[in-house]
Amino acid sequence: MITCVTTGLCCGIVCGVACVFFAWLTTLCDDLFHSHDWLIFLLPVTGFVVVYLYDDFRRSDELSMNALYKHMREGKPLSIWIAPLVALSTCLSYLTGGSVGRVGSALQIGGGLAVFMGRKLPFLKKLSPSPELLLACGVAAGFSGILNSPLAGALFGVEVMALRGKQVLYVIPALISSFLTWGISIAFPVKYIDFHTSLSEEIFRGGGVPEDAQIIGKVLLVAVAAMLVARLYCGFRKITVKGFNLVGNKYLRVICGTVMVIALTQILGHTNANGIGFTYVDSALDGHSAMLAFLWKLMLTAFTLGCGIRGGEIAPVIFIGATSCFAVGTFIDLDPTVAAAVGIVGALSSVTNCPIAIFVYGLESICCSLEMAMYFLIAICVSYFLSGDGGLYSEQKITKRFFHISRWRDTVKL
Repeated sequence: MITCVTTGLCCGIVCGVACVFFAWLTTLCDDLFHSHDWLIFLLPVTGFVVVYLYDDFRRSDELSMNALYKHMREGKPLSIWIAPLVALSTCLSYLTGGSVGRVGSALQIGGGLAVFMGRKLPFLKKLSPSPELLLACGVAAGFSGILNSPLAGALFGVEVMALRGKQVLYVIPALISSFLTWGISIAFPVKYIDFHTSLSEEIFRGGGVPEDAQIIGKVLLVAVAAMLVARLYCGFRKITVKGFNLVGNKYLRVICGTVMVIALTQILGHTNANGIGFTYVDSALDGHSAMLAFLWKLMLTAFTLGCGIRGGEIAPVIFIGATSCFAVGTFIDLDPTVAAAVGIVGALSSVTNCPIAIFVYGLESICCSLEMAMYFLIAICVSYFLSGDGGLYSEQKITKRFFHISRWRDTVKL
């Protein structure tokens, strides 16, 4: 127990400071880009720098979220460069208009720093915390530091690392780490967008959330749409990676990808889909969104990441889930703000395979009411059970689901 508490405290302080500072820095870079959108023409330079750094350290395979899983399961060494390189590449991408996320980057920063502390801090090294404990606390700090959701962050740290049995008790030190990070974010001048306030005001201005069988049926349709658009994003990401890999030279590859991002942005005529995009998500939860915004974000993110620029993918999934389901809600005559909120949790559940943490995130950061809790639960169950085994992290261990669609397919074949 002493080991768990000490690890949670250390990770909360060190990883928390790093992740909150990273949140502030990426917000600053994103704001600078949207104030000077000509910076997008420097995106190829960002691509060159990122590819050179990753290639120079020859650790491109180790500097990813999948490296955390390999370290936990196989004991493979985790590079000390994972935190600074991921942070630098994400910040440069935001500064020059790349469409990437920052949650995944923060998870790598938190997890990498936690493992490094376990190896280097004398008193922590003497306690010999397990890799699972270190990663759960580090990932919890990363999630909490970026999304400002401490309870969901702790659950995410345990769930995304697929911890089971007695390891589930690691949620206690993860809670310590996550809430310490949350406390640091309050003291630090980080500009977080409050989805909860925006959605609550919009819904309760109209007299609350309606609750009847017809509305529940429409929520089911939105949940299926969220799952489909999330799988579309994952599939398109894989296709773009394979397409760019046909270009043998890494630098030529990044030129092709960044030029495509610049061209799409110029065709679109604005930069709302570039960078973090949470301001646009907030406007969707406030009742305003372009119908095809999710397609632009999907393509911009796939091209940015597919050509070799590094960054997270959870924030783009939040954008895609909110805007696509906003459009669906408009077509099926469901309050588009409710549809957007349901779309966020549905899409996140599909790509992260962490239904419990995402449910808590929905209540903690989007809208906390009995009716919305029911809608979130419906969306998460539908999206999680109907999704395939794949997700954002190829090395993530996923338990086969009883209602998995592949079981239905196999049954039909029999």
